[in-house]
Amino acid sequence: MTTRVPAYRQAQIEIKKYIEDHKLQFGDALPPEGVLAQDLGISRPSLREAMKSLESLGIVESRHGEGIYVKAFSFDSIIENLPYAFVSDGRSLKDLLQVRAAIELGSVPSVIEQIKPAEVQELRELASRMMKKAKAGELFEDEDRQFHATMYRCLGNAFLNTLTDLFWRVFNRMDQSSASPTRKAQEASARDHADIVKMIEAKDLKGLISAYEKHFNTIFSRIGGISKVKETA
Repeated sequence: MTTRVPAYRQAQIEIKKYIEDHKLQFGDALPPEGVLAQDLGISRPSLREAMKSLESLGIVESRHGEGIYVKAFSFDSIIENLPYAFVSDGRSLKDLLQVRAAIELGSVPSVIEQIKPAEVQELRELASRMMKKAKAGELFEDEDRQFHATMYRCLGNAFLNTLTDLFWRVFNRMDQSSASPTRKAQEASARDHADIVKMIEAKDLKGLISAYEKHFNTIFSRIGGISKVKETA
C-alpha cells in the first residue's frame, strides 16, 4: 500500500524543484503566491504551509511587503534542528568527533605549507589565552573555535571553513549534554593547542600530525571513549 504524501510535503517538493528547474540563486524572488500556486498546481493553504517549513529549514526567506526569496545556504538550520535524542547520544558524539578529526587532519599538510606568520602569531596568542583560562578554572570555547577557524583560513576554501565550523558548533552543542571538563582536562587541551602551534612554527609536519592526533585523543578520553585516532609514531 502506497503511503499518501501530505499536501504540504508535496508542495515542499514542488517548490524546491521549481527553484532547481529555474536555476534560482541566492536573493532571487519566487513568483507571487497566487501565480506560483497556479504554476505548481497546488492550493494556496498548502503552498503557505510548505513555505513556512522551507523558511524554517533556511531554504527561503520571507521579506515583509516584498515576497519570498531564495535564501543563502547555511548550516544554521541543521544545528537548530538537531534532534535532542541525537544530541544526547554518546555514541553519536564520538562518531562525530572521529569524522571531524579525519577532515581536519587531512588538511594539515596544506596548512603547514600555506599558513602566514600573522596567523601563526594569532594561534600562539589564542593558545596562551586558553592556558590562562584553564588555570583559572574557566572554559575557553570562543578561543577554541577561533583557533581552529584560524588554522584553516589560510587555505582559502570557504566550504572547508564552513564545514569545520559546523563540526565544531555541532560537537560543542552535543558535548554540553555531558559533564563539564575538569581543570586538568582543560589544561591538557590548552597544552595540546600550544603543541600544535609549536609544530606549525617549526614546519614539522610529522610532529604537527602527531600533536593534532593527540589533541583529538585527549577529547576522546574526556568524553569517555577510547582513542580512535591513530597517533604517529
